[in-house]
Amino acid sequence: MKPVTRVHRLGLALGAAYALHTPLALAADVTVTVPSGGGFVVKSSGGSPERFRVQDSGEVTVPSLGTAIPNTSLTCFDGPTGRLGPCAAGIGSGATGPTGATGATGPAGATGAAGPAGATGPAGATGATGASGTGATGATGATGATGATGATGATGATGATGATGAMGPQGPMGATGADSTVPGPQGLQGIPGAPGATGATGATGATGPAGSGGGGIVFSTAAVMPATSESAVFFPFGIGGVGGGLWDYTRCSYTAGSGCTVDPTVFANVSVPAFTSCSNAQLHVRNYTTVPTIPLTVTLYRNGTATGLTCSVAGTLAATCNATAAVSIASTDEIALHMSTTHTGGFMVSSPSNAAIEGTAISTVYCQ
Repeated sequence: MKPVTRVHRLGLALGAAYALHTPLALAADVTVTVPSGGGFVVKSSGGSPERFRVQDSGEVTVPSLGTAIPNTSLTCFDGPTGRLGPCAAGIGSGATGPTGATGATGPAGATGAAGPAGATGPAGATGATGASGTGATGATGATGATGATGATGATGATGATGATGAMGPQGPMGATGADSTVPGPQGLQGIPGAPGATGATGATGATGPAGSGGGGIVFSTAAVMPATSESAVFFPFGIGGVGGGLWDYTRCSYTAGSGCTVDPTVFANVSVPAFTSCSNAQLHVRNYTTVPTIPLTVTLYRNGTATGLTCSVAGTLAATCNATAAVSIASTDEIALHMSTTHTGGFMVSSPSNAAIEGTAISTVYCQ
């Protein structure tokens, strides 16, 4: 059975530490004699694990040293006395060994976040100005060989003709020449005699061919859309405007033609005299209707009957059409333009109700 020496735990720990770090034994030392092959052990408050052990062989172990907080100082001991203490200068760093072979390059690590910009350091002092030395001028090099003659350049453009110079002074009169052997110029014509008697009138010549035509007459209108549900109406020549609805010539009020102040579906309500006769006519139409722009077909009417002069424009803003046709118009005929549309609701906007098509349709007729 192992002998047991009972010592107060705190006093035993302090005594052990003091004995290990003090080179000379004092009169008040506490001595613990361990049995052969046994050891002196310090445990935690729970009886396990061991914190410190001194074996009978003199071996000292600190089992929890490996998990203690790391420090940066080395600890050495004195051989004859076993005293622990800081290592002397130079202890713990041996001579530098030879440089080992360079290992293989490892994979590039991920790029770290950019560190904050460091503070700007103070400006250094301006250095002293160095001495200015001028070297000696080198000797002049030998003249190089003359280069080959270049090719002749292209002839330049002829310059502009200069201004005519001022007239020089008149020269002196020459000497009188010898008598001419050439006859002189013819004399002046004599006074005409009295007119003779008028001869008899000649026969009348044949009638010449008919001319290719000359001027003609232009009929034009800028038709404002009437506020009517009709899809075909007549327009007179010579009106204009850019509005719509109640501002047109018919004074329609969102009704059928029969409900307008002037019924635009009646040819006689809008026709005008031709005042001239013509047999050929041309028609040009430009569509300026808006909100919405509607398709239109325009035809020239004579005495209430359609002529062959007609053209259609698409429902696109500023769309145009042109037509040419033979017509037979006398100066006493009545003429007007007939305009129709395929737009639902005629010349009114279907939604919202009671709204006329805005804008105009410009039509021009040239008759010769």
